[in-house]
Amino acid sequence: MSPKVRSAKGVVFIAIMGALGNVLSLLSITVMPLVPSIPLGPISISIALDMSHLATFIAALFGGPVVGGLTGMIGGLIAAFQFGFSKGNFVTGFGLPIGKAMTGVAAGLIMNAFGLVNRRRLLMVPVTVVAYLPEAVYTALLFIAVLPPFFGLSVWLASLIAAQIVAKAFVEMVIMGLILAALLKNQGFTNYAKGFFG
Repeated sequence: MSPKVRSAKGVVFIAIMGALGNVLSLLSITVMPLVPSIPLGPISISIALDMSHLATFIAALFGGPVVGGLTGMIGGLIAAFQFGFSKGNFVTGFGLPIGKAMTGVAAGLIMNAFGLVNRRRLLMVPVTVVAYLPEAVYTALLFIAVLPPFFGLSVWLASLIAAQIVAKAFVEMVIMGLILAALLKNQGFTNYAKGFFG
């Protein structure tokens, strides 16, 4: 396991960022629902903005792929409940945190490769979008290949829902990339986050 994760400061940082991800998720889901709960047989589907990946991206940027992945997984627990378990959908309930972890790992790898902590803030938007690609594919596969046989949904309906979720998520990635680029201009913020791994 990464030394960043084994250190006490690393664990605290993951806990803080995971908690922040859940708070951001709860606030954005509550304040910005896009599609209310729609019953589809034994499950319900709802779509809302979910800004939890802001914490995932911060963790990946300063802590790397393992820290980003763990933060994404922990920060996805509220979304897993809201979009999965509370709707009777255990597939997305269990699957959503895994997808969020995938984005955290991808973001950490890409952000470390480009050295985005110290420079190239303008790359933050394309990086957040590209980092989401593995989760986008995973989400589409969950909806198209796993949900229909488990819950008797038609593949075309599951595909339509997946397309809406993934499109909404790409918009979220652009918004979060812009927020991250602005945050990186703040020297106090960057020094604080770097302090966990210095």
